[in-house]
Amino acid sequence: MEDLVIEEEGASSALKITLGDFLVFINWMNQTEKSLERGEALPTTPDLDSGKVKGWIQLVQRLEERFRRSEEKKIALEANVIAQEAQLGQLLTHLHANIASLYDNLGQAKKAEEVRRRAEALHAS
Repeated sequence: MEDLVIEEEGASSALKITLGDFLVFINWMNQTEKSLERGEALPTTPDLDSGKVKGWIQLVQRLEERFRRSEEKKIALEANVIAQEAQLGQLLTHLHANIASLYDNLGQAKKAEEVRRRAEALHAS
């Protein structure tokens, strides 16, 4: 079974794929699927004679690495957005308090109270 070789026309020896290498790749992909489902690292690269099959494995490894990095960036960006939203909420609270205080200082208690009510309604929603 190991003797079955698939070659591309005019291919160099680096493009020869044995059935054994192909089966090792399929087994590696099955292990990879299980590792990804469990959130574990990819399995180690198996020893292969075929450069083409090694290339397939390296491609899967690069894709997984890109995905992992983009997930890390996404988590960091989400945390940043949450922090920015919290900071914006604090700034709005201070702004409303300062506007209400300004109206109080100008002797316009009704307007100051209206600003406070609107601020409370805004923060409650």
